[in-house]
Amino acid sequence: MAALTAGGLTAGQDYQLIAFVTGFPLVGAGNYETVPVGIFSRRCVEEVESLHNRVRVTDVVGDSYERVLDCLRGARAEYNVPGAEPVNE
Repeated sequence: MAALTAGGLTAGQDYQLIAFVTGFPLVGAGNYETVPVGIFSRRCVEEVESLHNRVRVTDVVGDSYERVLDCLRGARAEYNVPGAEPVNE
């Protein structure tokens, strides 16, 4: 959040990140579901090249897991148009 704010974006206006707290429902790595990580304005999506969130969890039996979530995956308009070819960057 500090990097977004330092880049001139405003929390609550340009982005709102969801807090992952104890009991937050995360999906397993073996399926195609996604986890909502936040809400982003068009300005935020256009100005931020990448935004990753590292999540560390410990399950009920004590095993620990870590995932790095790509927060802007699927947020760019060119990737959401049916039939559109991906943009080569």
